[in-house]
Amino acid sequence: MTAEDIYRHIKASQNGQDWHHKNCFGCGPENKRGLHASFPFHEPSGEVRFTWTIDKDFEGAPGYAHGGALATLLDESQGVLCFHLGHFVMTDQLYMRYYKACPLGEELEVRCWVTMVRRRRLYTKGTVHLKKTGELLLSSKARWYDMPDRVFSRMFQGTAFPVDIILKVLEENQKRGKEIRKRLKKEKLRSE
Repeated sequence: MTAEDIYRHIKASQNGQDWHHKNCFGCGPENKRGLHASFPFHEPSGEVRFTWTIDKDFEGAPGYAHGGALATLLDESQGVLCFHLGHFVMTDQLYMRYYKACPLGEELEVRCWVTMVRRRRLYTKGTVHLKKTGELLLSSKARWYDMPDRVFSRMFQGTAFPVDIILKVLEENQKRGKEIRKRLKKEKLRSE
């Protein structure tokens, strides 16, 4: 397959594992101590949404998830969301609010969305609900620094994913993000 063929088949990312390295603590399938979440993109809403179960490896108090593991889950979910919308980011600030202890072995519903974009900063929110009751367990707000291509290129140089291909995926993600913003804006205007 030629380089042209490869570029012709590049599509917008659908989950964190589409572009991230295999040892990532959040999504890496080869990280024995990682979360192994996929962080799928929900195109109709422009959000990251998924169901996930936290296992005993991430226990804090007996029978409950460790707060740091939950913070990692929401940090990674919101960061991958930014990538799905065409931004390579690094966490600038992460604020967590824990409402109730999160039980191990229960299905959780994770949802993250962008609230604002200003210059080189993105702002996101995320929530985790207990699936069987809908009860809010924790929420998060984050501020992200949108990394310049040169920094991104330096970080990913020599990894399993060629930098030029990841940049092409980011381009496709940016196109998709613009289309989603336009569509959501029209839907909001119609509903008012």
